[in-house]
Amino acid sequence: MKPLNASEFLPQRPPFLLVDRMLACEQHLCQTDFVVREGHPLVKNGVLLEAGVLENIAQSCATHIGYLSRHVPVRIGVVASVRNLKIHKLPAVGSVVETVVEEQGDPVFSISIYLSKVMVDGELVAEGEMRVVLTDKSL
Repeated sequence: MKPLNASEFLPQRPPFLLVDRMLACEQHLCQTDFVVREGHPLVKNGVLLEAGVLENIAQSCATHIGYLSRHVPVRIGVVASVRNLKIHKLPAVGSVVETVVEEQGDPVFSISIYLSKVMVDGELVAEGEMRVVLTDKSL
């Protein structure tokens, strides 16, 4: 698959986009990237803040859901919980953040569980689990 513009699958718009491209997508896996830019609301003192790392994971999950639902109205997703989040290092301005989210099986009661890994230059900078609930509302 050639990289796709992730904004096609996300409800977020600038300046709060934290995923630039979808690099790969399969039934239970999505890989995205994002260039950390100076001036982004979640960048301070030259690094992407913890909230930005977390939102990057959430938007990577949303990219996966949006891509798989691209032929039907996309239901709005809400982060239900975050577990075992470990942020080892904050990505610096200019870094290319690559995020892989892997859905753990099929959704149950509209809840999807994703394991995530956030990398910069092959180094693990964050990891954790996110549960996403799809609501009855669509975009």
